[in-house]
Amino acid sequence: MVFVPDDKLKGKMSKNGSVLQYMYSVSGAGKGLAAMGAMLAVIGVMLAAALYGVLGADSAVKIAAAMIVPGVLLIVLGVVLQKKREKGWLQDHVKTSGLPEQEILQADQEFKQPGTVLFSFFKGKDSNSLKKMGFITNTYIRFPGTSPFLRHVNDVVACFYTKKYLCRDGGYDRAFVAYFTDGENGVLMDSPPEKASLEIVKAIEARNPMVITSHHFTYEGKTYDAVRDADEVVALHKRLRAEI
Repeated sequence: MVFVPDDKLKGKMSKNGSVLQYMYSVSGAGKGLAAMGAMLAVIGVMLAAALYGVLGADSAVKIAAAMIVPGVLLIVLGVVLQKKREKGWLQDHVKTSGLPEQEILQADQEFKQPGTVLFSFFKGKDSNSLKKMGFITNTYIRFPGTSPFLRHVNDVVACFYTKKYLCRDGGYDRAFVAYFTDGENGVLMDSPPEKASLEIVKAIEARNPMVITSHHFTYEGKTYDAVRDADEVVALHKRLRAEI
């Protein structure tokens, strides 16, 4: 799914001043602890209600308290940890993306400009889905997921959908593949939706005409496998960029 967000949606996703911070808030250990605490408290209440007529009010309340109190404490701890994590969103983006703070903030500003594209492998525009989407601006790209991974869109060397991805068992499977000029980081999604994958490839190619969009291709008489020969493809990309 690829679409251009309107100003209202951009405003929603940047309500605290940063779309990257908004997306970063989708995950974290704090959320897991808070959810666990809430579940424990609910189970305590349900258990007390079930045992009320059997053990009496006092015993039922004691059993409920034994579960509700720890549940509430877990909720509080989870909220504290999540807020602490979210405060470090900028530093984590710098660490994970290798870009300076200035560029991270610049990506936030570009997101608000015309031409920004949101994309995802799956349909859904609820808050949780929006936080897991990727986006493309004039300069930057963030692939879908929960990792704070931001890159220059021109640094995408290859991005393609293939039905011939060689698996460890020797068979083939469908896959979405993308990797960058650093030759170390990349995106690999097993058995993705074909239509969405091809739409994403097309959207990236529109901003980066030099991106490789085929699993197998030939250049200057040499045939490349963009999966097995990734290092050679990266080297070719860098050479052609340098010649521009």
